Amino acid sequence: MFLNLGSGPRGLDDSHWVNVDGFRDKNVHYLLDFGRPFPFPDQSFDGVFCEHVMEHFSLQDGERIARDVHRVLRSGGCFRIVVPDVELLLRRYFESPQELVVRRGNGAETPMEIVNLYFRQRYEHQFAYDWLTMEKMLLRAGFGSVHRVAFGKSGQCERVALDDEQYEWESLYVEALKS
Repeated sequence: MFLNLGSGPRGLDDSHWVNVDGFRDKNVHYLLDFGRPFPFPDQSFDGVFCEHVMEHFSLQDGERIARDVHRVLRSGGCFRIVVPDVELLLRRYFESPQELVVRRGNGAETPMEIVNLYFRQRYEHQFAYDWLTMEKMLLRAGFGSVHRVAFGKSGQCERVALDDEQYEWESLYVEALKS
């Protein structure tokens, strides 16, 4: 069994997947309050996929969510996380600022307005991650090993690599394993 955490409209219609979100949407099986412990027994899932969700929570809440993912994963289970990669976005701001406008805006924004979308997104984003911060947070949450991976590529989480290509150019891809 696998958990799609924050599945939104991309929830899988598959008996091996449980799709959860904070809002009703296509294929969402359960509505969750991410501020509370997950309503799943310990060691329920072989893998968890979470794409562009963790940035909607403070670092402390993100770590609490990661601890709960660790709890519901079976030994050897994998947590694949995709978030906006702030290090990459800031590098793009300095090296090719117009690319930010072309890819994320409508052409009327400045590159800094686009950067602010990532940091705030109408006050929906609460924390911006880079690789080192994500790794540190996941290790504190109890994961035995944390690896940076690439879009569509998996070190050990192949069954939970559901990456949406619309996020490829802006995202950090991470896999954390439960010992």
